[in-house]
Amino acid sequence: MRLKTYIVQNVSEALPMIKRDLGADALILNTKKVKTGGFIGFFQKERLEVTAAVEAQPKKKKAASKAPEEAAAVQKASVPVPPASIAAPEDSNTHLTGDLINELKGIKQFMMQSMQEDHLPASLKPLNQRLSSQEVTKEIQSEILAKMMLTIGQQPDISAAQIHRMAKTEIVRLIGLHQQKPVLKDPEIICFIGPTGVGKTTTIAKIAADLLLREGKKVGLITSDTYRIAAVEQLKTYAGILNIPIQVVDSAEDLNRAMAELAACDIILMDTAGRNYQQKQYIDDLEALLADKNKIQINLVLSLTAKYEDMKKIIDNFQTIKMDQLLLTKQDETSSSGAILNLIYHYSIPVTYIANGQNVPDDILTATPELIANFVLGEDDND
Repeated sequence: MRLKTYIVQNVSEALPMIKRDLGADALILNTKKVKTGGFIGFFQKERLEVTAAVEAQPKKKKAASKAPEEAAAVQKASVPVPPASIAAPEDSNTHLTGDLINELKGIKQFMMQSMQEDHLPASLKPLNQRLSSQEVTKEIQSEILAKMMLTIGQQPDISAAQIHRMAKTEIVRLIGLHQQKPVLKDPEIICFIGPTGVGKTTTIAKIAADLLLREGKKVGLITSDTYRIAAVEQLKTYAGILNIPIQVVDSAEDLNRAMAELAACDIILMDTAGRNYQQKQYIDDLEALLADKNKIQINLVLSLTAKYEDMKKIIDNFQTIKMDQLLLTKQDETSSSGAILNLIYHYSIPVTYIANGQNVPDDILTATPELIANFVLGEDDND
């Protein structure tokens, strides 16, 4: 690992130096204020000491003809003094371990979170404000901004359109790193669970229409939402419009009967009661209903109008039920879409669809990285 320390006015001044000396993959490990110059303790100026590091590449074998003095100089230059918070590897050219890499990333994120907006280049301040307004978590903001700061340095003439394109590329990259692929590729039943009021029934109708009209599949519907007569009637109405069969169940045994009735279908979509996710009995009822069923894909439906902290609590309370995918609704009813990125980054559950209206079957979108980046950043006229 190579480390280098810079004495500068601010972090922005250090960034192009770090990129030049250590490359774009360098990490900022530490910053601290120091006093420099002056005369016998007077007239000292306050500066910033920035320590950065990069993983060293494996050392090539030295040529036999290299002079001993030159070899010694190279060795001396490549062995840095580590900061107090990180222990250096015994060999400075040893590849970093996974734990150390994670620690370095954590320090970089901490440093970015602790930086005030005044430390950001002027060109990145609008992006920082946009990510904050979209309620993207500080951890994700830190990763995006740190990467971009190292990339652009202090380019004063970089345009807003360039910043937008670079930010979109970085968000797409992050999603690619964290977005999981669905486990079941060909489920027999897709079950939709979630709290009340998130739009499960309408979402099911959209997906049923898509499977029927676009993919030409034989679709069947099951509803266990017998707590709300209106929900059953709504799904029956959709089933009548689409001319597909529907079964109503109220127990695990009844579910077996319904599945037998719909055996000729290629895929079955199952609605469940939307009730208070904080009630343990609701979770217990779902577990009993879905126990020992093979090839069931469970989709948790969440509304983007909810606070991200509430979404996290809902997911945590549903952890006893194997969740295969997340479906997000009501994107058209909120001005903040950062929760989509937050969920992908912090949970290993694929986000597959985003519903953005009430129209059936049109208002549902496949959650591609590019679409999510557009929601978070807003559309750019130059894209």
